[in-house]
Amino acid sequence: MIDRARFGRFAGNPILGAADYKLVHHAKNGRSVYSFCMCPGGTVVAATSEPERVVTNGMSQYSRNERNANAGIVVGISPQDYRQDGLGQGPVDPLDGMRFQRGWESRAYELGEGGYQAPGQLVGDFVKRQRSKVLGAVLPSYQPGVRLTDLAQPGRESLPVYVLDAIREAIPAFERQIAGFAMADAVLTGVETRTSSPLRLTRNRQYESLNVRGLYPAGEGAGYAGGIMSAGVDGIEVAEAVARSILGIAGDTPVSAHAIGPSVLQAL
Repeated sequence: MIDRARFGRFAGNPILGAADYKLVHHAKNGRSVYSFCMCPGGTVVAATSEPERVVTNGMSQYSRNERNANAGIVVGISPQDYRQDGLGQGPVDPLDGMRFQRGWESRAYELGEGGYQAPGQLVGDFVKRQRSKVLGAVLPSYQPGVRLTDLAQPGRESLPVYVLDAIREAIPAFERQIAGFAMADAVLTGVETRTSSPLRLTRNRQYESLNVRGLYPAGEGAGYAGGIMSAGVDGIEVAEAVARSILGIAGDTPVSAHAIGPSVLQAL
């Protein structure tokens, strides 16, 4: 369906492969909604790292020929959203973002009814605000399985209400960009809470930690990337900064390959 929507009569041509997409919608409540890490012919995978919490992610094999396309549907939040009282006033503790994540990951485990099943709902039911009971034409790929439920059940929401409202508004808007995107049988699988780090290990212009000399925070976990490509670029820049430090090169001077000896390369 995605191939046909994107490529028209050329869908299925082996030269083109599987189609991808990138979608953005600005919701009435001021939140931005966008597709993230779109995986053509991919799989929704389990990514939890703590007991009794559920986290999902997405991936594609090199062949990109699995039965489903998948993408994270992301809603922007700010540190003020981490506050438990929702007032959005006063200081935010640096670890509030992790507490925020853990709370929703625990809720996902509860809604999945244990066994690390992920809570899910058909798109048609989500838009109509009704619980899903049976799957349709789309079979979810997440293992160990998807437990159908109501992701927006009052008092037991899978994500904050403002997030769910923004997604519900965005789905028809995405349908106008890709015919069939809002098909009733499509499956929403929850939750993906780690599109970016909830905190940042601060560093100076030389990419070195502000308070730990010789430590170079880098990539997604340190709060300086939001995906594979940006993490890779950040890693390159940090590696160059480390090389400059070892060689005693000041500022942003480029490090040429011939200036680095074998011992330095081995150290890196």
